[in-house]
Amino acid sequence: MAQLFANNASTTLASNITSIATTLTVSAGAGALFPSPTGGDYFLITMVGLTSGVETSWKIIKVTARS
Repeated sequence: MAQLFANNASTTLASNITSIATTLTVSAGAGALFPSPTGGDYFLITMVGLTSGVETSWKIIKVTARS
């Protein structure tokens, strides 16, 4: 198991998510910016919530798969 990294990868969500979502869809073509974990590999993302263009919340999420 290894933690994977991508330098300055950034995107926006293609649609809203719920508090119980287990999958995210990012903007078209942006998924390729992020690593492709296999086996027990993973990478971390920081999700930033915005309200009227102001950062209001932050969540760090462990990502174990990308498709």
